Amino acid sequence: MATADTNSSALERPLKTWELSAYSGIAMPMAAMGMPVAVYLPRFYSEGLGLSLATVGLIFTLARIWDLITDPIMGLVIDRFESRWGRRKHWVALSIPVLMLAIWMVFMPDPDAVTPLYLAFWLLVLYVGYTMLTISHLSWGAELSTSYDARSRLFGWREIYVIAGMTIVLAIPAFLELTGSSEQGIKVASMGWFCLIGFPILVLPLLYSVPDNKSSSEPSIEWRQALGVIFKNGSMLRLLIADFSRGLGMSVSGALYIFIAATYFDLPSHASIALLFYFLSSFIAMPFWMKAAYKYGKDNALKFALAYVVIINLALIPFAEAGNVAVLWIFTISFGMAFGAPPMLLRSMMADLTDEDELTNGKKRPGLFFALLTTTDKVGAALGVGISFTILELAFGFQPGGSNSAEALDGLLLTYTIGFAMPTLVAYLALRSYPLSKEQHEAIVSELQARQT
Repeated sequence: MATADTNSSALERPLKTWELSAYSGIAMPMAAMGMPVAVYLPRFYSEGLGLSLATVGLIFTLARIWDLITDPIMGLVIDRFESRWGRRKHWVALSIPVLMLAIWMVFMPDPDAVTPLYLAFWLLVLYVGYTMLTISHLSWGAELSTSYDARSRLFGWREIYVIAGMTIVLAIPAFLELTGSSEQGIKVASMGWFCLIGFPILVLPLLYSVPDNKSSSEPSIEWRQALGVIFKNGSMLRLLIADFSRGLGMSVSGALYIFIAATYFDLPSHASIALLFYFLSSFIAMPFWMKAAYKYGKDNALKFALAYVVIINLALIPFAEAGNVAVLWIFTISFGMAFGAPPMLLRSMMADLTDEDELTNGKKRPGLFFALLTTTDKVGAALGVGISFTILELAFGFQPGGSNSAEALDGLLLTYTIGFAMPTLVAYLALRSYPLSKEQHEAIVSELQARQT
């Protein structure tokens, strides 16, 4: 018991700035890797390496389904098996070589060796490594502090590094184009090298500088019982619904933004650079959202962010018109200002729920909780692309890269704006009267600390 108390006390002190940076830094190559996997690799393997579009689409879909299956399993495994270094460090350390090998094979393949089986195998390995790192890293963050506001600060720092990674990886192909290197293979390999260099450099301060303690609770319960307990938790269901709906809306927005900028606004030369400034505005605005969470509570700050982006998107409908540079840029930067708030606040709120769960059930299960959170986000993201593309083609007859009627272009605008606003509004409604306030969480933490003395 003395050991558990010592560890708990060590973690209660406020994290120093360099510790926040050491914890959050690994999120930069994580985000930098995720962006090209979603945006660049499908086109690279079809256009650049000769696999059929249908084959590439099927492989990426199956890999995503595999990812959804492994998330909860990985969460349970990570919670269950500790090591002498702590609860999370060994999982982070194990994930890095898996990721680096998979990045090398996926981002820098030998063209003569590429087959559908090659892509499927190494993409699955990549997803396994990414899932292991993401869940262990997020659940580690939940255990670094039990303070309501300190968690907002911690996950805010993490989101800043996420946005930085996305911004840098978007800038790499833009820079290569300016230097005359427009070949897809060079762009993809350059992004891969950024991740290969970033992961080993940024994981070292995480492993050596950030505290990680062993659990003072009993071993985790069996997975069937664990899931049964979780889905009886009303606050958990609210967060999962909000995360799924937000992920769905963001997936629609992400999939259609380039079409909106290049086709509806007829400003193709502005699309990529405007998207870069979208992330820059998000980076700049993150301290505001962190302060809003401190002052008004995480749930209120999150609801404000969700309402704000719904209004911004619906306001685009009457003002959007071909060739209007000002409207495109004002919308993009205004929209981007709230990009980082929902993921940061949802993760911090999920960390608070792990304390409530520990008080009720006597178990520390942040790995499982964050696995469920990443799963709902991925399901929403997977559905968003398919739903929006299907509506565009079947309902409005929109043709990417082709000649489109005014009705098809209006359909593109409505699918983009309403397709984002409706699920985001559902996320807002799911969080109305959210029960876990700062005062209630502080009472939970006090009771948990009293149990350890």
